[in-house]
Amino acid sequence: MEQYSDERKGHLMGTIGMQTGPDGAARAPEFEGAPSSRLRRDRSRKIADLAVHLDGGDQDAAKIAHFQTIRAIFGTHVEAFFANPIPTAFIPIGPGYEGLPAEIWAEGEAAGDVAEKMIRARLDRLDFAVELRRVDGMPHELAPATATLARSLDLFLLGRPNGDRWLADILEAVLFDAGAPALVIPPDAATAKDPQTILIGWRDSTECAHAIAASLPFLEHARQVHLVSVAETSSSEEKRLEPAADMAKHLSRHGISVEVRHLPKWNHPAEALLNEAAIVGADLLVAGAYGRSRLREMIFGGVTRALLRDCPIPLLMAH
Repeated sequence: MEQYSDERKGHLMGTIGMQTGPDGAARAPEFEGAPSSRLRRDRSRKIADLAVHLDGGDQDAAKIAHFQTIRAIFGTHVEAFFANPIPTAFIPIGPGYEGLPAEIWAEGEAAGDVAEKMIRARLDRLDFAVELRRVDGMPHELAPATATLARSLDLFLLGRPNGDRWLADILEAVLFDAGAPALVIPPDAATAKDPQTILIGWRDSTECAHAIAASLPFLEHARQVHLVSVAETSSSEEKRLEPAADMAKHLSRHGISVEVRHLPKWNHPAEALLNEAAIVGADLLVAGAYGRSRLREMIFGGVTRALLRDCPIPLLMAH
């Protein structure tokens, strides 16, 4: 096994079947079957269509800026999705309460009309048309509607939940119910960047493989791609080297040059990935979305929650 050092952190990393570049990072070697740069351009994937969740709130500006950038890169068809939740409440039974459900619904629709007006005002300022799909319903009805739309698209763009249970439900519907990739935009990322440097939070898992597959259009377009793994135990390094090398070779066959880095165990793996993303100047972080079922609800895993809470750059996730 070839050993090389990461001078920035002072720890040893291992590579299997990899080549070391002048900066000390491991790169997938050139091998028979890797496409030429011309063939890579011919085979480049694109984001053909995406939906963006808008609600008339402050996060809409950042989401709109990012889908404009994605459309400029890939020629993507964009559809805006407004899921208007009608509040649920305990409705007494008895004389005088017969009209209360209709009244609650009317108030919810009226609030939705205000939000829709704000959304349309933002979309009307664009130099291209964006269709707006609005769905009104009880919260438990809107998650299935979100999943149905997400299944027929390449990507679903959302804002960070930030502890909002309703926004978390929308994100969970995309990731867990639809099995679709989600691009989560931090609220202060109003200036969208063309993602030329991408960090992949590598783990030998189905979720991570799905996230990488969903991000291939971005990876093929990027100049630098970093495949970074974090040891889960102090003795777990050996078993993660070969799968990472295999993934790097797979990406190389897509014409994607990859640098592989193996980080030692951190108490909080999400912090390790975010630290590495800051060091390399990543514009996009790709990671698997992990969760567990509790009474038919998906609960995000610890690393996934931490990335959703703290990631300062767009986060592409898939389950």
